[in-house]
Amino acid sequence: MLWDKISEKIRFFFVKEKNLIDHWFDFDERLRFGFLASVNMLFRYFLFVVLGIVFSTLHYQIILLIMWLLSSLVAFYSYKVLVFQSEGSHVREYMKCLLIWALSYVINAAVLNILVEKLFWNVYFAQVIAIGFLFIINYLLFKHFAFKQEIVMTRWEKFLSLFDVLGK
Repeated sequence: MLWDKISEKIRFFFVKEKNLIDHWFDFDERLRFGFLASVNMLFRYFLFVVLGIVFSTLHYQIILLIMWLLSSLVAFYSYKVLVFQSEGSHVREYMKCLLIWALSYVINAAVLNILVEKLFWNVYFAQVIAIGFLFIINYLLFKHFAFKQEIVMTRWEKFLSLFDVLGK
């Protein structure tokens, strides 16, 4: 009797979770990316602030590098699984993501340098501006480069495409 109640609660938990995940994928990909990118960027910003408090903001470029390195795995898997539903090679896609993040790091560092050193903005406010700018760039690069899905055709579709003279 007790075991039946426990197993029913466990089954309900997993059924409920499956329904939540199913509903998650009902949302448009851009909304899913926007939500997870916001969560990831809030996490990165929180990490930036904590590291800035611990190690002093005089070395904000080192703090920025540490922040990007620590958050890359969480961001990679959340985008791969929960946004783009990619079935590609983990290693290849992670390497592409690292290239995107390296570019993002350079852009982030340059924007921070300009805003902090040239315009004398507060380093924390400058990082908020840099994050917003990178938001759009990263979505486009992740969608069209890192997690780009090849169109898989059946044998029949491949055969029919041989006769598609107008499509070429």
